[in-house]
Amino acid sequence: MSKAIFFNVPTQGHVNATLPVTTELVQRGDNVIYCLTENYRAKIEATGATFRAYDLIHDDYFEKSGLDGSNPLLTARTLTKTSQKILPGLIEMVRAEKPDYILHDSMCPWGGLVAKALKIPSVSSMSLLMFTPMLLIKSGALLPMMGKMLTNFPNLRQFSKISGEIKRTYGIDVPSFADFLNSTGTITINYTSSVFQPSIESFSKTIKFVGPSIAPRTDTSGFPFDQLGTKPLIYISLGTVINQNQDFYRQSIEAFRDSDYQVVMSVGQRTNIASLGEIPANFIVRNFVPQLDILQRAALFITHAGLNSVHEALYYNVPLVLVPQQVEQNYVAGRVEELGSGVKLPNNQVMAQRLREIAARVLSDPSFRQNATKVGESLRNAGGYKRAVDEIFAMKTANGIR
Repeated sequence: MSKAIFFNVPTQGHVNATLPVTTELVQRGDNVIYCLTENYRAKIEATGATFRAYDLIHDDYFEKSGLDGSNPLLTARTLTKTSQKILPGLIEMVRAEKPDYILHDSMCPWGGLVAKALKIPSVSSMSLLMFTPMLLIKSGALLPMMGKMLTNFPNLRQFSKISGEIKRTYGIDVPSFADFLNSTGTITINYTSSVFQPSIESFSKTIKFVGPSIAPRTDTSGFPFDQLGTKPLIYISLGTVINQNQDFYRQSIEAFRDSDYQVVMSVGQRTNIASLGEIPANFIVRNFVPQLDILQRAALFITHAGLNSVHEALYYNVPLVLVPQQVEQNYVAGRVEELGSGVKLPNNQVMAQRLREIAARVLSDPSFRQNATKVGESLRNAGGYKRAVDEIFAMKTANGIR
């Protein structure tokens, strides 16, 4: 039996994909210590892993730091500063535990840095698409990103300063800003397919495109499934981070009020449903919705274009209307549109009539469902969490780990 330590960041989009992987590792005999924040204790312990809470990182880490994905330079600076603070304690802990390998999220730099400092093989868990400068140019994301860099030069300077200090202290290379928020390991488990990832030939063979890590989830939401009728179901959600866009929710209500669609809308834990006004009879609005269960019944998903949500929809052959809230989501939305599986609607164009027209177009044109099904097949056939663990075990064998 080998031992691993998993380091992650406290955000659902980066944790959920790792839970089936962790369960499978434990079931195949590995001892996994999983480091995260207290709110995730129950989920981690349910996998069979040993939970260990961070000392200096808490559940509100991203919210308290003002990190929502809209400012990559601020994110990089903050994560680097956090890494500098916690590395001494983590290195001491890892030396004491003597793991055979490290797992870490691709946006969890302290995990990768610990592995480098102690020369331990590592597995990066990546819930984002890979990108190159050419892909950013093609997607239209490069100019907005460059604009962010120009207006956030102090963050870039601080990132470079702290990175240099870490390098001098531990004698290791810190990834450049271009790679910092998408850092790789000895191998990297990427939860998309070779069909969905653009320019697949551009990337190293150490990147393993295993598809979404989807396993059955226990539904404790109390969702009223008995209220779902026979009308085509439209599911609407902005995910779990930038999800307090009340104007979007109101426009969505107006777009499909008293229509021939059943609408399920998830508005996030911080949105007061009463503030949205009268909820039409054909709507079910909840702060939380069991997304996988709803997607299996959905005819259309109107989404913020977070990669996990997009993958889950396509996994169940559901076409999309995409309303990206930040740069990375715009990149994902562009890829969905390029593959003919949905239509992108810029956030500043979300008006009730426009939303209703685009939804009707996607629902009435069978090519969107057909293309979503093709992409979905590639995601299902990529292997998921079982292949992810196969690749981890192959890495262990290559590095002499039993």
